[in-house]
Amino acid sequence: MRKYCLMLLSMLMTAGVVMAEDTIPEKLLLATGNYNGSSARALGLGGAYTGIADDFSSIWWNPAGLAQVKRIELQGSIARSGFANDADYFGSVRDGSTNSTRLNNLGIVLPVPVYQGALSFAFGYTQVADFDRRTTIQASTVGTQFWDEFDELETGRLGFWSLAGAVDVSPNLALGMGINYWTGFDDYEFTGSYTEGITPYNTETALETSLSGWNFSFGGLFRAGRIARIGAMAQTAMTMSLDEEFVIDEDPGHFDYRMAYPSVFRFGGSIAPGRWLVTADVEYRDWQSLRFKTDTPFSGVSKTEANLQIKDNYESTTRFALGGEYLFPMYGVRLRAGYSFEPSNFAGHGSDADKGALSFGMGVLIDRSVMLDATYRTAAYTENFTPGLNEDIRSSAAVVTISYRM
Repeated sequence: MRKYCLMLLSMLMTAGVVMAEDTIPEKLLLATGNYNGSSARALGLGGAYTGIADDFSSIWWNPAGLAQVKRIELQGSIARSGFANDADYFGSVRDGSTNSTRLNNLGIVLPVPVYQGALSFAFGYTQVADFDRRTTIQASTVGTQFWDEFDELETGRLGFWSLAGAVDVSPNLALGMGINYWTGFDDYEFTGSYTEGITPYNTETALETSLSGWNFSFGGLFRAGRIARIGAMAQTAMTMSLDEEFVIDEDPGHFDYRMAYPSVFRFGGSIAPGRWLVTADVEYRDWQSLRFKTDTPFSGVSKTEANLQIKDNYESTTRFALGGEYLFPMYGVRLRAGYSFEPSNFAGHGSDADKGALSFGMGVLIDRSVMLDATYRTAAYTENFTPGLNEDIRSSAAVVTISYRM
């Protein structure tokens, strides 16, 4: 994340004397756009699930889809994520890697008997992003570059608790809504060394951030005949409270601030002729509406200056996703694959920073009540936020979901 890298550089270049900054880090927390979503089936279809949305994970993809759940459903998912980074620092390459295993989602859907149509409610937790990453660099010769070496490690996650409901307002149209309480954390650690003249210096930073916020989700799902569905979802802008505790070279500090994150608009459709299912999604986020709502945690940068820099550094993104699935009815097995294109939201970083993600998965109906889904997802992209440092990044995730319907 390098949240404090610019501040560290300022400190180090003055041998420990803090100077005022006039810029904010390019990579602000939660602003990387890496929101993966939940459940093995949805991720196995590349995240193209807005026009399907027929289980608990609809609480994230499209809450209107909850109206399609006709039996009580319990769903839980576990995700194993991996991160590998080949960091090239002025021609010297080092590998950094990390991984984690966390809950991906856990919740319940409760259909309510009605005279006609459908009415369902859902409650549970969904994790949609993680911050796990590592960067290690080492200069080819001590003293030849600014850094002799550093090791940067970040762990964390972002998810939300949601209460949602959906209702059929006509024979073919369902509407849904959810209220979401977001919560998460980010732990950042940095150790580095550099040389000024002939004198070596070491520095160390630890930063812990707690996250919380509220927003709403709205969705609609239109069933066009028996084989086609069209969905739309809107998630309101979210004001996030960030509570930071940090220690820089044994000097502790604390800062609280608030940021507004952009609305999300997602559209999708699916068609299921016979044993095949084909689905597609488009998602839009206006990252230029990202802004500080209070004073910033960066020395010398006012709220107004930071928000103007965001307008220059960030750009809106349109994510595309495609997926396909085939049913083998004799065995109760579904095979699926998906692809998503996730453009970088940092202006001027080029196409190498865009992320292309491939996914493969399968689902097995264990009996009439239990469905087991598994997916593997992999992505690759490049980052070059620090002068002289080019990072070739490969991320992966293995997700397993169990759904039980009574």
